[in-house]
Amino acid sequence: MIRGIKNAASALQAQQQRMDVISHNIANVNTTAFKKKEVVFGDLLYQSVERRGNAVDFSGAGQKEITSGNGVYTAAVRTRPEQGFFRETGNMFDLAIAGEGYFCLLLPDGRQAYTRDGSFRLDNERRLVSPQGYRLVFPALPAEDFELVIGSKGQITVHTVSGDTIDLRQMELAYFGNPAGLENAGENLLLETAASGPARIGPPEGTEIKQGWLENSNVELAEEMIALVRSQRNYQLNASALRTLDEMLEIANYISR
Repeated sequence: MIRGIKNAASALQAQQQRMDVISHNIANVNTTAFKKKEVVFGDLLYQSVERRGNAVDFSGAGQKEITSGNGVYTAAVRTRPEQGFFRETGNMFDLAIAGEGYFCLLLPDGRQAYTRDGSFRLDNERRLVSPQGYRLVFPALPAEDFELVIGSKGQITVHTVSGDTIDLRQMELAYFGNPAGLENAGENLLLETAASGPARIGPPEGTEIKQGWLENSNVELAEEMIALVRSQRNYQLNASALRTLDEMLEIANYISR
């Protein structure tokens, strides 16, 4: 009975974690390039309830022993990498990545961060920056008015109002051997970790850059609402089991008196 209480309690904690993650997904349904998260559960260690063929009772020797689990735990919260739909903005500074890869940003402390959010703007130093003001690894742009053209493979061309055409170096993206290992740092930023492996910087490979477009989040609101209802029902069921076990324990204590 005590084991049952522990199992139900662990299930309540796991379902609470799942509801928190689902709520986070729903909250970011309109966040540019957001990737939904999902909870992965694992079962805890098993204990033997009845051993077959032990020193006291040799009956059933060689048969499989009877075991009972100790509940559930949250094994991981992993990111779903599926690409979201694209929406056209017409802004020449908005960029979307069709395929794998990440934009490289320079943080104030000198580290590099990575993002799929391509909603960039021009700062007062004629540099492209993220909505938070972090500088994109990108060539400096002319001081005069210009039209920026970025090809699907990252070729950067600037047409100035004076009639000049300037070909800048090719835009590069970051690639990782295990993107799922990247650390979420908030603000749509990802950081390199030992699990992700080092960043491999290079031109788009099997990837296209779409200028004037942004990537939507890959959260499907209907799916998340269904998952939320299922998680709530699981939570209620385990709460009911915990209440029933508590009542049984109360009866057992009363009888013992």
